[in-house]
This record gives sequence, structure tokens and C-alpha cells, in this order.
Amino acid sequence: MSQSPRPEGPLLEVDRLAVTFYTPRGTVRAVRDASLEIGRGEVLGLVGESGCGKSTVAFALMGYLPGTAQVDGTLRFAGKDIAHLTPSELRELRGNRMAMVYQDPATSLNPAMRVGPQIEEVLREHLALDTREATERTAELFDSVGLADPTAIGRRYPHELSGGMQQRVMIAMALACDPDLLIMDEPTTGLDVTTEATILDLVVDLKQRVNAGILFVSHNLGVIARVADRVIVMYAGQTVEQAPVREIFKNPRHPYTAGLLSCMPQPPGEGEATTRLRRIAGAVYSAEERAAETCLFAPRCPMAQDTCRSAAPDMAEAGANHLSRCFYRDDVRPEIWGEPEPRAAGSSNGTEQILDAQNLQRLYGKERRKYILFGPPVRPPVRALNDVGFRVDRGRTLGIVGESGSGKTTLARAVVGLVAPDKGEIRLLDSALAGEVEQRTSEERAALRMVFQNPTASLNPKLPIRHTIIRSLRRFAGLDRRQSRERAAELLRAVGLDPSYLDRPPGELSGGEKQRAALAGAFAANPDVIVADEAVSSLDVSVQAQVLNLLEERQRELGTSYIFITHDLGVVRYISDDILVLYAGHVAEYGPAKSVLDPPSHPYTEALLSAAPVPDPDAAPTRIRLPGAVPTMREAFRGCFFAGRCPRKIGPICDETPPPARTGPDSPDHVIYCHIPVDELAAMQREAQALEAK
Repeated sequence: MSQSPRPEGPLLEVDRLAVTFYTPRGTVRAVRDASLEIGRGEVLGLVGESGCGKSTVAFALMGYLPGTAQVDGTLRFAGKDIAHLTPSELRELRGNRMAMVYQDPATSLNPAMRVGPQIEEVLREHLALDTREATERTAELFDSVGLADPTAIGRRYPHELSGGMQQRVMIAMALACDPDLLIMDEPTTGLDVTTEATILDLVVDLKQRVNAGILFVSHNLGVIARVADRVIVMYAGQTVEQAPVREIFKNPRHPYTAGLLSCMPQPPGEGEATTRLRRIAGAVYSAEERAAETCLFAPRCPMAQDTCRSAAPDMAEAGANHLSRCFYRDDVRPEIWGEPEPRAAGSSNGTEQILDAQNLQRLYGKERRKYILFGPPVRPPVRALNDVGFRVDRGRTLGIVGESGSGKTTLARAVVGLVAPDKGEIRLLDSALAGEVEQRTSEERAALRMVFQNPTASLNPKLPIRHTIIRSLRRFAGLDRRQSRERAAELLRAVGLDPSYLDRPPGELSGGEKQRAALAGAFAANPDVIVADEAVSSLDVSVQAQVLNLLEERQRELGTSYIFITHDLGVVRYISDDILVLYAGHVAEYGPAKSVLDPPSHPYTEALLSAAPVPDPDAAPTRIRLPGAVPTMREAFRGCFFAGRCPRKIGPICDETPPPARTGPDSPDHVIYCHIPVDELAAMQREAQALEAK
């Protein structure tokens, strides 16, 4: 990626920033020593695990820290010391010359106000526009971030917009006053790959169009490779490495950076086997601990020597425009985290079938008629699932992918009995399952366990996490109180948590720690199938690697099967034996993972793969963008369910005739629902890949 020229003097200077919180439970050193600079027209990526201080740096820049925080060091924006501004001066700066886009737009937008007036309020406050001028400027902002029909969008409430549309509204609000500095804190976390791709395109376009400095905070290295010019890596509240983006990815000079890169699932090359993920053992140096005069990464570092345990390294030159906080920066290699090992192959076809689903259909809501009890139908129910079928064999993983609104979570909830299908059958081994979980036997409930996307909502906030784990052990494994406590401690160790966490309430755990506790609870029943709904989407890459390796080990040792739902196609490629692609409640493609991910693929699968960010700054920009969003699915499709957005639509047949099921060339179990013959699809997609590689 070419870098924008640096103007004379940085827009933002942060020098030796330290942020300390004094709380009734003790002192928290969220940031210990962070330094960075951002110039106009430059995107600076800020990466690191949860607890490293990334978001605290962002909030310190905006002056959003509470009164319990002590801020040391220098924060200088356009020559002004942010830490010493008065409240009125800070208010003038925020939203006007500095703006922030938050991780969760749903909690940042006022649910009781239409989105248009929320932006108009900012314009009137900072630019003193009248009502007509503010309305016109708001429509222009919505148009600039790619929202169709800007005037109509402004009249909607936040809940009437998709996650991607809400995020674009937040970006439009941040751009309202043409800020000089834009801070984006995990703006694509939780978005599906097609929406994420359009947001990243927008960030790249903004960098070129508005000439603002952008601080982009993320734990997704693929996203950072796509948008950043330079990258800063943080660990335990310290900046430990900074360099141009290509240098960070190709030539890391700190063991921690090399470790993060080794945790990323990488697509195998032609004829190569998928390699097992390496991981960073242990946890981030606690913010509650006073910084010793040592390298804070030494307890987890495979290169640590006596020097690292007796002195603290400073940031030092590691090459042109490259700094590293490591005594042995010239010796850092990817191999320090272990030689690549081939991932153990999944079970072969023909093994014992554990789960079989046929012709599943699920409707939400009831059909409404014009005159309540009679007249023509005016509001049909939502068709969440339409004749969906799949099977899961023992010791294999079925990956389910698709955009938000495609029916993935409804399918998962139908499998575990949280929603009953209106039609179709689910069989566990040789027995048909009741639709509702209350009607299933204790053995059937133990055999099918679910890990939810939001662990906070699935753990009781008033009880320690041992309650969730021990309750499952006593109910399904028949253990007594002492045995269940010992087994719960073993399960926590298996998911990388200390047994002392058993006595902590969920509020004292980070998001990644809560997700691991939820996984331990699922393993407690020793189930045949675990349904994981976005179980790793919010985890850092190091924790994600640990969890994925744990799932693989359990599968190899116990024969556990998984239904794994995620929007991260790198994770799907790594963990799945079979893949089911859903769109608008319909099966677009289904078959062995390699067959689905290599040409020929359904055009929708091709679009998903094209949109996925790659952790390589030299990768060519993705080529396919899908307009609009997944349809609401109230009406049955007359033709192909994907025709309205398909980049390879061939004519009226797509609108008028349902697509046939075509068998892929490499496996009789590979099915593609498309009007285009598979050999023509393969030729089109290979030609597109060749053009992209040039």
C-alpha cells in the first residue's frame, strides 16, 4: 500500500502517555508508556490484545476519561495540550476538529430519536446552521458514506437500520464538521464480511478525500493490513513496536508482534496443507501489577533471557522508520513460536452420523390480513428458514456462513431446541428430536450444547461463573459437589483460565474470558455436538488461536462434533470439514470445505470470499461488492433467491425460475444452487482470480 506524504509536523503527538485509574479495589495502570504520531491523510493502526490499553489511549485523546484517572505525559493536538484544556475547550474540540466512531453503533445512537435529527443536532451545535441547512448537510453526509436514499434514511430510527447502516450513520456523524482527526475504535467488529468490506472501502476513501488523520483501533490484523499506512503494537499498556504496515507484517521486530501474526489462520498455498495455529501462552501482564524493571512480555516470550528479567527495554531503532521495545529485536523470526505443523485432518467421509436435518422451515410472525380476519394478506410472516438440510458426522465440523439476516442463528437455535421448526425433522443418531428443548430428554439436552455469540447475556451476572459450569456437571455428568468443583477447575484450565476464576462474577471478566467460561460450561456435559454461534468473533487473535486449538484437541480426543457459525472466513477455512452457505434462509451451497472454498463456488460464496480481509498488505484489493442487504424474506422468491444482488446474473431466468441443484466436479456431496453450469462458474471465477493477481 502506498503511503500518503507526511506533512511538515504531525497532526497528533502522544509522548510517554500513562493513564492510571484509582479505584476502591486498587490501582489500575491501563496505559504505562505509549507514544505515537499521526499526520494528515494518514491511517495509523493500533493493535494488541484486550487489556493492552488501546481503547484507553483513544478515550484519553478525546478527553473522555473519568475523574478517577490520572493522565501523565504529553497529548498534543495541532499544537494544543489536550490534557490541560478546560471543559468548554474540550467540547469545542470534540465533534468539531476531533471525532470518534465507536465499536457498537447501537449503543452510541439515541434509540428514541431518528438518525437525521441526531446529526442535525451536531451541525447546529458546532457550525450554527439553521434547520434547512442542517437537513441538507445531513443528506449530503449520508450520501458521502454510501447510504442509499439519504433523505429517507434520516427519517428512520436506529433499530430500523442494519448494523452496517448504523455504523455508516456513526461515520457520517463523525464527519459532520470535517474533523482533522478521526478515531475509529473497532468499527467493524461484529459486522459480516460484505458490510465490513464496504466500511473499509469507505475508510480508505475518506483518507484520500478529507485528508484527515485517522487512528484505527482493531484486533483484526486483516483489517489493519487493508487500511493502515503505519502500525503501532501495544502490550500491557506500552507501545512495543511501530513501523510502516508492510514492514510490520513482513519483518516484525518484536516477539509479541510475531506471535500475533502466527496466531492468524492463513489460507494454504497451492497443494499445501493447512498449518496448525500457534499461540501465545499465558495472559497479558496485569494492569493491577506495578511495572517491574523488566520486560513485561518476558513471562510469555520464547526468546526471553536473563537480561529481559533484570532490565526494562526502551523503544529503539530496528531499521528505517522502525522501532521495537526488545533487547533482541534483530533475532526475531516467525519460527520462534514453533515450526509450522500440519493441522490434523478431520474424520473421513462415511463415519457415524450424529445429526441429520431435513427440509427445515421456520416462520416468524403470523400472516396479517387487510380486515383482521378476512381479506387479502398484507403482511406475510418472515421466512427465516426455507427447506434447509445438512448432516454432521462424529468428529467433524460443519461451518455455517452467510451475512447477517441469512438465518444462521435461527438454524442454530432450531438445532438445540430454542425455536421449534414449523416443518422438517432433526434426528440425533437414530432418534427424531422434539422441536422444543423442554420436550427433549435429559440425554438429548446433554448431547446438544450451545455457545452463544454474546457470553454476557448467557451468564448470570449475579452469580460466579462456577454456577454455570458446576450446574451442568451435576445435572448431566452426575458428579457430587466435590467432584464437580474439581472437574470445573480442570475445564477452566483447558480453556486457558486459572481455577480462581470460578469464584468471580461475569462482571470481573473480559469479553474473551467470558467466552472461554461459556465454552467450559458447554464442555461440562461432554456433548456429542456443540453449536458455537460466533463464539470467537469478539476474541483477540491469540485467544482465538487458543480456543480453536482447544476445540480441535477435544474433537480429536473425544470425537466431539461442532456446528460452527461465524462471519470470519479465515476461521471457517481453518476449522471446517464441511461448509453450509446460507442466504435469505436458503441453502446457496453445501459440501466439503475445500470444494466450497475453491472454484467453482456459488456466486454468493465467491462474493463472501472476495470481501474477506487478508492479513497481507500486498494482497490485491477485493473486487466484488454486493449492493443492498439481505432481503427481509416475507415473500417466497419466484426465481433465484440471490438474483436481486447477484454479480453474475445471466438474465430473466434468474428472476423467474428457481435454480437447480448442481453437483460440484470434485465431490458428489458438493451442491451449488445456481442456473450457471459448474464448469462455466469455474472458468469465470478462475479468470477473475487471474485478473486480480496481475
